[in-house]
Amino acid sequence: MGALILATLALGVALGVAPAAARPAAVYWEEGRRTDVLYVELHEPAPRERARWARERDWRQLDALIGPARVRNISPSLPRFLRVDAPDAELLGTELLADPRVADVWLGYAAVPPPADLAPATPDFAGDQGWLDAYPGLGFAEAARWPGGGGENVTIVDIEYGWDEGHEDLDAAIGAAAWGDNQHLYLYHGNSVLGQLVGGVNGYGIDGAAPMALPLVVSPFREDGGYDIAAAIAGATELLRPGDVILIEQQSYANGDYCPVSIDPAVFAAIQAAVAAGIVVVEPGGNGGQDLDHEKWEGWFDRANDSGSILVGGGASPESGWEPRSWYPNGSSYGARIDLQGWYDGIVTATSGEYGTSLADLYYPEDDGRQAYTRSFGGTSGASPMIAAMAAIAQSIAIELTGEPWSPEELRAALVATGTPQSEGPNIGPQPDLRRLLRTYFLP
Repeated sequence: MGALILATLALGVALGVAPAAARPAAVYWEEGRRTDVLYVELHEPAPRERARWARERDWRQLDALIGPARVRNISPSLPRFLRVDAPDAELLGTELLADPRVADVWLGYAAVPPPADLAPATPDFAGDQGWLDAYPGLGFAEAARWPGGGGENVTIVDIEYGWDEGHEDLDAAIGAAAWGDNQHLYLYHGNSVLGQLVGGVNGYGIDGAAPMALPLVVSPFREDGGYDIAAAIAGATELLRPGDVILIEQQSYANGDYCPVSIDPAVFAAIQAAVAAGIVVVEPGGNGGQDLDHEKWEGWFDRANDSGSILVGGGASPESGWEPRSWYPNGSSYGARIDLQGWYDGIVTATSGEYGTSLADLYYPEDDGRQAYTRSFGGTSGASPMIAAMAAIAQSIAIELTGEPWSPEELRAALVATGTPQSEGPNIGPQPDLRRLLRTYFLP
């Protein structure tokens, strides 16, 4: 195998790479990782090689060299990152670490379930959606006063496990599958997120915060069963234009609990590429209650190591029993890198019937999942769609009024600057206020 691995990296000689810095001598499995998928980051090519490298779209020449292992570039927009499917991923990764032309090697992150902190209606529940209202909600009612306030100039990609296109309040998402393989996992999760984003404003059920935005749903799963968030982000990026929004409804597992998906270097790079393309990326902080400033992360989540995403934490809702806008105990990740918070609990939205009334606890007539609603969606999966919808509305209004969207960095800063400060607890950022944002930046 060693000779084949060295041959695999022969291309690196032509790329003019420098020797790698000191790094671990071996690749080891840990909880939250896969044993059969390896990611390889090559060093940057020399300038004279970049154009040729950018044209290399599939790395098929490497398949034959590694033999039974399958190698591919995860996306044309991320040419330095390779995915290797191999049953001996730990051994192979350890051998690759010894080669100076390789910048980094790591085992792929495994798919993990969405947050399960959900507890277990009247036909029109819009009046129960307090998060849409003015403070202590996020002020979405303001959007109706502005041209473009329905989100109609923007596309929102939801990187999602699965959803039910037959739900009565999700007509906007019919035919929304855009990339990857919808394996119809955790339908309640996709229904709840899409309900928050684009639920129909139709006099029944719930209302979406950006109901006129175009929704696309991207799956991190492939038809072969593979799971690849970085490729999903890159695939979404290729479908979008500046001002659009990617919502990453996934989390990873590392250092003993759930955490943001950008812990994966390939995901981090894919987010950077999307942000560089003018696309707003909203990333949940994960529901592991982890301190991202802790030394165990080795500075990965320091503000200086910034992917450009809006990293979202979870704050207590007014109905939680805790101080509103405070960190929900044992809830989301927290730390200096968290930008903004949304409600962590008590979110009224659509759901599915797959777990019966334990989830469809607001309305579930005749056990029909197409009419299922919940009053208890939450976690950073529920907080993050609030931020994504607000970003979409802000971009849509900016396009309508000025002819161009905010840059992702400018919008993130504006949302933070006009938000309502956190009340107490470890940092999860301010709660954004759409009314204050729009009136601060768009009124004369």
